[in-house]
Amino acid sequence: MNISTKLAQMIVTDMKQIINKEINYIDTNGNIIASTNHHRIGLFHGGGKKVVESKADLIIEYDGQFKGTRKGINMPIYFESSIVGVIGITGEREEVEKYGKIIKRMTEILIKEEYIENLKNKQKENHRMIIEEIITNADKNESALLEKVNVFKMNTDASRMVIISEILEMNSNIIEKKEEIYTIFHRIMIKDSDNLIMQNRNSVVLILTEISKSQLLYKMEEISKELKRKYGLQVKFGIGSLENSLVDLKISYEKAKLALDWVKLSSRESIRYYSEMDIELIISNVSEIIAYEFCNKVIGDLEERDVEEYREILQLFEEFNGSIKKISEILFIHKNSLQYKLNRLRDKTGYDMRKYQDFVLLKVAFALKE
Repeated sequence: MNISTKLAQMIVTDMKQIINKEINYIDTNGNIIASTNHHRIGLFHGGGKKVVESKADLIIEYDGQFKGTRKGINMPIYFESSIVGVIGITGEREEVEKYGKIIKRMTEILIKEEYIENLKNKQKENHRMIIEEIITNADKNESALLEKVNVFKMNTDASRMVIISEILEMNSNIIEKKEEIYTIFHRIMIKDSDNLIMQNRNSVVLILTEISKSQLLYKMEEISKELKRKYGLQVKFGIGSLENSLVDLKISYEKAKLALDWVKLSSRESIRYYSEMDIELIISNVSEIIAYEFCNKVIGDLEERDVEEYREILQLFEEFNGSIKKISEILFIHKNSLQYKLNRLRDKTGYDMRKYQDFVLLKVAFALKE
């Protein structure tokens, strides 16, 4: 493993702040690739080369003892049992020896952390590439798609579904927390290499292997709670269909988008399964002209503020099977007040939400209104 000069320079600079000594990082060829004394960068360090060969610490007793050396201590740096470089501290032996072990250990930790971070970034980019290939596979060319994703050694036989989430009311302060938000989704949703995640500005696309509805619901609720608690954010989820082939995941993606579009219209729901959509599927294909005419016929006499109020009541009416008691409790109003509102809607529109046929027409009208 080769250590970048950027990482090496960061290490020696940070270590100097701790011990206030000049520090060098020497590669396995004996060249100083980073130093707190910039004049030494690029020079050969004979002591460092000897440390690589002997795999042992080396005390330099005096300047010039080896080519390009100054008195101090030089120690091998390991990553996964292999020497990846040498860290050197310049100074009197009794001063630098006491710092040697801690500086060596801290350097190895920083290198490991950088390696893990690079792996995460590489995985993140790989996931993005695969997801983009899947959702842009317009001609449904399965062989071409498989050829591309096989590079990433995916299990192409697993059944998968697409989930699209959207974080509402993202502002500039929250955008700065993108990485933290990504980490929450990744930690809760991505348990193995067959699950994929891609983050855009305010949305996260997930491709998950088959999972029970109860487990999936639990995970989505966990994400919602954590985003709300940490950042005060609300998130909506649209869940597509389970597909048996990668090429058909484009269909699942389109269904997840449609489900997300509808759940975003709800003030109470945060999760919508495409498989549970009914009237919405028909409405999605209604022309704007017909939608306008139907809305005008059914709820055209309502003022805009009434539309918002009755939309919420309609959603609660459906959720609680028309229970006046439960709906009035949720709205913090008396049962008689709710009955008055329903009567007022009937008088203005001619449709009574308490009648099944009228309820269906009102539901369609309010949905088309959006």
